[in-house]
Amino acid sequence: MSILWSSSSLKKLVNANSSKEWEASGVEIDSRKVKKGDLFCAINGKSYNGHDFINSASESGATACLISENLINTKKVTLVRVNNVLDTLERMAKNARMRSKAKFIAVTGSVGKTGTKDMMHLALSKVASTYSNESSYNNHLGVPLSLARVPPNLNYCVLEIGMNKKGEIRQLVKLVKPEVAVLTAIEKSHLEGLKSLKNIADAKSEVLESLEKKGCLILNNDTNFSQYIKSKAKKLGIQNIITYGKGSENNIRLLNFSLSNKKYLVQALCYGKKVSWLMPSLGEHWIHNSLSILGLATYFNIDFTKILGALSSFEVPQGRGNIINLRYNDRCFILIDDSYNSNPASLIASLKSFSKLKVIGKKFLVLGDMLELGKESKEIHKELGIKIEKFQFNVLYTVGKNMFEMSKVLKNIKHKYHEDNLDHIAENILKTIESGDAILLKGSNSINLKEIVKKIINDCEKL
Repeated sequence: MSILWSSSSLKKLVNANSSKEWEASGVEIDSRKVKKGDLFCAINGKSYNGHDFINSASESGATACLISENLINTKKVTLVRVNNVLDTLERMAKNARMRSKAKFIAVTGSVGKTGTKDMMHLALSKVASTYSNESSYNNHLGVPLSLARVPPNLNYCVLEIGMNKKGEIRQLVKLVKPEVAVLTAIEKSHLEGLKSLKNIADAKSEVLESLEKKGCLILNNDTNFSQYIKSKAKKLGIQNIITYGKGSENNIRLLNFSLSNKKYLVQALCYGKKVSWLMPSLGEHWIHNSLSILGLATYFNIDFTKILGALSSFEVPQGRGNIINLRYNDRCFILIDDSYNSNPASLIASLKSFSKLKVIGKKFLVLGDMLELGKESKEIHKELGIKIEKFQFNVLYTVGKNMFEMSKVLKNIKHKYHEDNLDHIAENILKTIESGDAILLKGSNSINLKEIVKKIINDCEKL
């Protein structure tokens, strides 16, 4: 395993004072995830102080612990003292970016970031050495951590970039310095801080500010404010803009897709050339996001067949629409876990896919509040109630005060229940589930619908 950092390299970079010499093959900020050979960075955060977990990290195999506070009872731990741990992690990130000769790709957008990043990693890995950030490590901690972990001799680095407020993406892309920026969508999310779609478009387009002029913007042309973002890119002098979507004006155009033997055959037109590939039976939005990979292949001059062949084995990230076949006693049913996050656009996309799912039994919906929608949150939920009335489902459970308001709008759903006790929802579903039924769970992450998923799975047998 490659050595990423050592006592000598951190001494040179930030004048770190180590209690003894060490070498690290990884970097971690969560003591629960520490592996043998990691450098554990004791971040002092809002909820936890990493300095409280030094001994735990060392016992898990940390080769050294980066600290900035005075500690006791740590005689067996190799300590690396700096003035500020987070500042040091950012310096490490800058240094790792400066050293790397890889092609850096930044992925942002209101929805679809993680899945698109994961698809790109999978596809690029088929042709060259590729790295991407873990899970959704896309914020002021996750991006520097991901950069500090960048391995040597890398060809491609795909990093997801997120934000909650204006200016966050600007700071993160200064660290990443991408050659390619991928913008998946501008939708209603983070309205609490940003107030309007235009402000969201401005915040997301900050990704363009540190983009190389000879680099490339790959843009979903079907989303809100796409023309506005293209004009921003042109004003910044970005020389390559690749658009994808359903319209004939796009450089990459989705033609059609059809399902056969549990795989989608997707057909698209890429700069006039017809291209096709296979994908698992996921929602239409996953197919749409996969078009961006044709943009990467075009810009980097990669053989389409090599890069697209990988997508037939793509697996949805946990909590983002995973299809799980389960048996409870003698009853077999489908559970779709989309509990990681929710906003108006992603909810409609999930419901659209769920409505197309062919089952012989009932369809259950468990919907949790969509958060960070600001003062208009209640009205946005109620408006969605009107929109989703057309989707056919049989049983609805709502969690959260705004979803309760939404449920009042639905007039044609006979079986609807509001319940904030997640255990009760899981228990009630298992009491009434029958063979051939299907369940979709969708809500913002902190609503914790994943606990319902866990309870149902724990009480069932996976098929």
